[in-house]
Amino acid sequence: MKRLILFAVFSSFAHGQTAGDSVRVYTLDECIAIALRDNPTLAREQKNIEISQSALTRAFGAYLPSLSASGGYWRQLNVEGGRAVNIGGQVFVLGPPDPNSYSLSAVASYLLFNGFAREAGYSQAQHELSAASLSYERTRQQIILQVRTQYLDVLRALQTVSIRRENLELGKQELARVRALYEAGRIPITTVYAQEADLGSRELDLLVAENALAQAKATLLATMGQAPDQHAEFAVSSIPTSITDGDIAAFRKEIGSPPAAVAAALERRSDQRALQERIRAADNAVAIAQAAFLPQLNLSSGWSWSNTRVGQFAEFGRYFVSLNVQVPIFDNFGAATQRQQAVLQMEQRQLDQRLLELQIRTEVRQALLELDAAEKQLDITARALRAAEQSFNAARERFQLGAGTQLEYLTASNQLVTARINRVTAIYAYHAARARVRFAMGIPE
Repeated sequence: MKRLILFAVFSSFAHGQTAGDSVRVYTLDECIAIALRDNPTLAREQKNIEISQSALTRAFGAYLPSLSASGGYWRQLNVEGGRAVNIGGQVFVLGPPDPNSYSLSAVASYLLFNGFAREAGYSQAQHELSAASLSYERTRQQIILQVRTQYLDVLRALQTVSIRRENLELGKQELARVRALYEAGRIPITTVYAQEADLGSRELDLLVAENALAQAKATLLATMGQAPDQHAEFAVSSIPTSITDGDIAAFRKEIGSPPAAVAAALERRSDQRALQERIRAADNAVAIAQAAFLPQLNLSSGWSWSNTRVGQFAEFGRYFVSLNVQVPIFDNFGAATQRQQAVLQMEQRQLDQRLLELQIRTEVRQALLELDAAEKQLDITARALRAAEQSFNAARERFQLGAGTQLEYLTASNQLVTARINRVTAIYAYHAARARVRFAMGIPE
C-alpha cells in the first residue's frame, strides 16, 4: 500500500532557543483544552445557558402558591386636644384620639387557571434551555475546529521555515564552493555573482516564512484566549506525519456518500437541533399570547389585623378566603397584538430553519469538495517531490562535473524547495479538510 509520508521535521528549529530559555511547548490537546477553558466566546454561551436555567426556574415557580406578609405603622400628626359628643342632649367631652395605627397581614394566593399560559411558559423555558445547550455545543465544536486548523497552520509554517532555513544553509555552502572554484580560476566571476543573488533570494524567503510563522502562532494563541505575544512552541508530534491509502479509505467509509453525509448533518448538527427547539419555544409563545383571551381564576386566603396599639390580635384579627375570576373584555388590542407578534416570530424562525438547511447542505458540499482536492494534492505532490529530487540530484551532479549550467542547477534547486513546501502544505491541508468535513457534518471531535 502506497504511503504518503511527510518530509523531514527539523526538531532543531522547534527547540532553537538557548538552554536557559523557558519556552512553553503546547500539544494540540492542550491547546484545545485551554481554548475551551479561556475562550470568551464559549464563556458567553455558558452564560446563556445559566440565563435559560434561571428562566426555567421562574417558569416552574408559576406552579407554586405565592406568599406575602406585610406590616405597617401610621401616625396622625395634627391631633386636636379633644372633641365633644352630644347624646340625648347631654354633651360628653372625649379625650384626644390615639394618633397611632398598626396593621399586619399575611396572604397566600394560587393561580388555578390562566388559559394554559403557565403550562406553555414552562414548556417554552424548557425548549429555550435545550436550545442554549445545543448552541453551546456547536460553539464548542467551532472553537475546536478553529484551534485544530490554526494549529495545522502553525505546523505548516514551522516546517516551511525549516525547509527555507535548510535551503539557506545549502546556499551558503554552495556559495563557498563556488568562490573556491573562482579563486582557483576554474569558473568566471559571474557564477559567483549569480550564486550570491540566489542566496539573497533564499534569505528573503526565510524572512517571509518566519513572519508567517509568527502570525500563525499569534492567531492560535488569541483563539486559545492567551496573550498572542507570549513565546510558545507547538509540538509537531500532535499531528500524524504520514497518511496512507488505508487512512483515506477509512475516512471516506466513515462519512459515507455525499447524500448520506448531508442527511447525517441535517440530523446530527447541534445548530439545526437548537433551531428546532427555538421553533417549539416560539409555538409556546403563541399559546401564551392566546391565553390572554381566556379568563383567569385565582384563589386567595389570609389573615389581617389593624389596631391603634399593638395587641388584641384575637379581637381585631380577621381571616378571609376569596375566589377571583377575571374575564378579559377589551384591552386596547394588547392581547391581539401580542398574539400577532408571537405568530410572526414563529414564522421567522421557520424561515430561519429553511435558510439553515440550505447553509448546512452548502457547507457539507464545500467541505467534501475541499476533501476531494486535498486527496488529489496528496497524490500530485508525492509524484512532484520524487521528480524534483531526481531532477535536483542530476542537475547538481552535472554542474559539479562542469557538464551543466548554473542556471539549470539553481532552477532544479528552487523546484525541489517548492516541491517540498507543496508536499508539507498538501499533508496539512488534508488534515484540515478532514476536520472541516467533521465539523460540517456535526461529528464531535
